[in-house]
Amino acid sequence: MPRRRAVHVCESCHRRKIRCDIESTRLPCSKCTEIRRLCKLRARKPYRGRKRTERSNSARENDRDHEIVTTLPSSRPDSIKIVAAAIPEPSSRIAPIFVGEGGYGAILDATDDTTDHHFHVPATAEKALAAEDLEYLKIKGCFSLPAESKELTKAYFEFVHPTFPVIDGAAFLQGYAASGFEGINLLLLWSMFSISASYIPTLPRKARKETYTHRAKLLFDLSHETDKIVLVQSALLLSFWFAYAEDVKQSWYWTGIAFSIAQTLGLHRHVSPAHTQFTTQQRAVWRNIWQCCMIRDVWLAFGMGRPLRINASDCDLSLCQFANLLLHGEKLFSSREATGLESIWKDLITTSNFLRDVITSKASSPSRIKSLQDRIDIRVISTSTFLLTHVQRHLKLHQYAVIAAMTRASGLGQADTLKAADSTTALIQTLLDDNTAMYAAPTIIPLLVPAMVTYLATTTQSTKPKSQEARKAGVNQLNVYSRLLTAIEDNYPAASILKRVFAAAQESVDGQVSNQRDEEEAQPGSIGQVLSPLEWDPIAAESALWLPDIGSSI
Repeated sequence: MPRRRAVHVCESCHRRKIRCDIESTRLPCSKCTEIRRLCKLRARKPYRGRKRTERSNSARENDRDHEIVTTLPSSRPDSIKIVAAAIPEPSSRIAPIFVGEGGYGAILDATDDTTDHHFHVPATAEKALAAEDLEYLKIKGCFSLPAESKELTKAYFEFVHPTFPVIDGAAFLQGYAASGFEGINLLLLWSMFSISASYIPTLPRKARKETYTHRAKLLFDLSHETDKIVLVQSALLLSFWFAYAEDVKQSWYWTGIAFSIAQTLGLHRHVSPAHTQFTTQQRAVWRNIWQCCMIRDVWLAFGMGRPLRINASDCDLSLCQFANLLLHGEKLFSSREATGLESIWKDLITTSNFLRDVITSKASSPSRIKSLQDRIDIRVISTSTFLLTHVQRHLKLHQYAVIAAMTRASGLGQADTLKAADSTTALIQTLLDDNTAMYAAPTIIPLLVPAMVTYLATTTQSTKPKSQEARKAGVNQLNVYSRLLTAIEDNYPAASILKRVFAAAQESVDGQVSNQRDEEEAQPGSIGQVLSPLEWDPIAAESALWLPDIGSSI
């Protein structure tokens, strides 16, 4: 039975070719309310009658097949028809889909010699929000942007985008310049605000981030968002949120959703330049999103002691473009800054790939890992701009953490690990000295752990004079980290947890050392048993499993 066409639709839904529910909700419709767009009733053209002719069912099917083929690339119509057949109720909305190698993908291999498994096919029509869901989202404030939205947007592109370019910055800012926030997806916007609120010290940051995150989660669950790219981007941004240890919807949860949706889109596979449905810019954005997935995967696995979930062979290198980004008519980055940010982004990808190699190659020889260590580029970009200095410090913390992991895995000795820890401490001291700790990224917390564990190990040594000196130095260094965690704990709840955990660990070590001293004093002339240093294994990291999801969380 053919679907009845709506008599009344709004201009926005008609232009976007989606179903409009204005007949049931009245002005505005739920879709315009959701995206904060002005809802206007579309004036219908005068109807002119025409002679109808009876057509057979087979003719209708032929027309339907012809429509699918002509709407999409014509170079492989048979494959497209096969993939499109999987959609039970296709509409005029076209959406990307990826068919994997093997499994159902074998059907394509058996019928057509195609190597590109990315397709655009007619998708199911968008669903209108149920009236009760729409009202609930209104009550929760999901359609009411905060007064400081402009400041939050600026903070996002100044502090988040340079180190995690998961959105198409140029397209976002062009849309923002053209129509403000009205044309921007609300789910994506709240997800962005949930991080950028960290960089506005005048706000009650914890409370605001919790509010913004809650609204993004509600939209994620209730809004029937059909743009899967937005779903991936939002899930990755929400993965930085941390509230309390018992919350199951934290970093691991949201990244798992992002990785799964990204793979259903085929972001992990190369899109052929011959694919006419993808522009060069879209292909670049997809590669950057997948690189963000790869980075979140390896650093969460490293920080939380859990297995990797993405195969490294599923990605090719991309380079984000930071030039010509305009906000409020002004360029966000100078030419020097844009060039520097692109270089740092590439270095972060390379550094993360080194860490992935350390985690996956447990049987690597010391010489091989040492060669990887030597390849890490920790060069200094000669510039005085605050932005580049801030982003480069972010990169260096990652590089020092990888060096610590490499030296530990290669068995090069405690001296090399201590050297990496001292480099981290010097950088942390700089953040405290120039009062820029308030701009620290949420990922800073797990990056502190390798150095802190290294110093904690030195405090477990015996009571001999040299060991006492090393122990005292280790305690002093740990105090630097305690000061940093105290400075940022009003912004990042995970900082408070890490500080309490290390305080408890230090208290336990002090008790062990005290008992050891008593035993040595009670047995003159005997050699006290030296306590084994606290082991920190970046590959297995089994001791991290009891910690909550504070790996790369806020």
